[in-house]
Amino acid sequence: MYEIDKVKLGEFISELRKEKEITQKELASRLYISDKAISKWETGHSVPDITLLIPLAEILGVTVTELLECRRIEGKDTLDVLQTDNLVKKVIGLSEEENMGRPQIKKKHVFIYLGCVGIALVEMFLLYLLRDKADMEVFPDLFPVYMMMGMMMFFGIYFWFFMKEKLPAYYDEQKVNVYVDGVMHMNLPGVYFNNRNWPHMVRAFRMWSSVGMIVLPIIFVIFSIVFSTLKPLSDIGILLVLFLGSLFIPPYLLGKKYQYEEGEQPEKRKGNFIKLAVILLAIAALAGVLSFSGMGTMRSATRMGCVENADRNSWSASYMYLDGFMQRNIWTEDDSDSLKVLVETKDGTLEVEIKDEDGNVVFHHENMETGIYEVKVSGKCVVRVTAKEHKGSFCIGD
Repeated sequence: MYEIDKVKLGEFISELRKEKEITQKELASRLYISDKAISKWETGHSVPDITLLIPLAEILGVTVTELLECRRIEGKDTLDVLQTDNLVKKVIGLSEEENMGRPQIKKKHVFIYLGCVGIALVEMFLLYLLRDKADMEVFPDLFPVYMMMGMMMFFGIYFWFFMKEKLPAYYDEQKVNVYVDGVMHMNLPGVYFNNRNWPHMVRAFRMWSSVGMIVLPIIFVIFSIVFSTLKPLSDIGILLVLFLGSLFIPPYLLGKKYQYEEGEQPEKRKGNFIKLAVILLAIAALAGVLSFSGMGTMRSATRMGCVENADRNSWSASYMYLDGFMQRNIWTEDDSDSLKVLVETKDGTLEVEIKDEDGNVVFHHENMETGIYEVKVSGKCVVRVTAKEHKGSFCIGD
């Protein structure tokens, strides 16, 4: 590799600047840049842009060659062909580094991203209006979809404007499966990042952030309407399938597909796809269990200081404030034909409704005070708790 020694270059610039009795601020003013840039050069944290080499050398009273070599070259000291070739390669490497370090913000990218954000914000508002007018059982909780859309907008800023479109040369020379860019760390097991697969992966991340924030509310509405007639679709299932799956699976597939040149594909390529298929099936199975078994809690409630515990046979929660509804399935023990409902009310109102597996209401009580209630029911039942500024707790189980 033919790289500029950033620390040595910085020390050389600092030495020349002090010899000329020029301050960092004065040098920055003459180069039409900020004094922070000069400070970063001299501390070795960055290097000058290739377009600044000539004016910088003229101000400091040296040649561009001396600047790149980080030393003064005496009159009798000449460069041979090999040294000259290395110097040219350093300049090329400096240019590539600057281009990779500072991605160009294209107007097309700005229009695409802002357009998608605008559409997504309109959809979020319409979704709020739709849920406000529709049955709460159909659109149970908007927080998960709002949270995912917000994260797509946030990460989209990085993917569209700051993510490097070209990797340093050592990614092509070595098998590197970790990408680090400031606070951004990414590791896809089995995928080696290089400049063959990286452009495809960058496009996948951009598609996830832009198209995803538009499509997600539509899918959420469809899922809510379809599954409301069956069994509750849990928030966890949506997060796993729509958010994590769409974020990692396409870049993984593209990274695996393009990481090798033609003729370099390893013999065990099929085994990698089998592993991926197993992972996808496991995610789908987990999402299916959470979605169709009703084990997850369906909710549309504002909660503060809430501590919730739930399993197949019981459900309890205590809180400083609860407003809205929560719903989940509970199974009674095989030798039991009843459920106990324990309620503590310190403030506000609490309503509990319990339906058996045939959909019949077996218990419905509004404005519940502190006490213990027994419900005759067996097998699986659907428990729905509706609170209005309630402070207290409830426990439902055998």
